[in-house]
Amino acid sequence: MGYIVTMDEKGRIVIPKEIRDELNLKEGSKVEVELEKDGRIIIKVKKLTVDDIYGIAGKESVKIEEIEEALGFEDND
Repeated sequence: MGYIVTMDEKGRIVIPKEIRDELNLKEGSKVEVELEKDGRIIIKVKKLTVDDIYGIAGKESVKIEEIEEALGFEDND
């Protein structure tokens, strides 16, 4: 199904809610925009990868028990 959208004076368009919901797009989501030779515009959702976040926390060491506690896991031994 296609949608007709209108560009505003700053060149912005709104991605219809049905599409945002289907792709789980939220404020701040990244998308890639490509222009095809035939004039089509392709919008791809940028998924967060391990490479995107690798090293973001520096070189902290964390024990698995701390992670499990933070996530609310219980020890059921």
